[in-house]
Amino acid sequence: MLRAKSSLSAKRVKTDPAFKPLMEDATRMKVASPLASKVYRALKIKDVAIYRAMVGKAKGWLKAGFSTAEIENNLMKKYGPVEIVEVSTGHIFPIRKEGIVIPLSSFYRLSSHYINSA
Repeated sequence: MLRAKSSLSAKRVKTDPAFKPLMEDATRMKVASPLASKVYRALKIKDVAIYRAMVGKAKGWLKAGFSTAEIENNLMKKYGPVEIVEVSTGHIFPIRKEGIVIPLSSFYRLSSHYINSA
């Protein structure tokens, strides 16, 4: 099967009013990605799924009208700072300093493992 040539061009996507929502979303992504990256780099855990979730949250907050400073603060409250704990099963869990455990299974499908609070 051959691929048909598209009638879309970069110029049309950038100027046609039909693509205005797409360009607005791209503009939000342009702002959200560096904000999420700044907070993500401050975390000790390196998990792309967490970064993607952070970018999604930041885009939503931008769409809702939050300022970049508010978004950065909200991301830090929601995702960091964390401590890393490795349990005997070999799984790594980020733990917030407030004591809330966020297992990576919330981002990936893992079998159930528990951390004893004692």
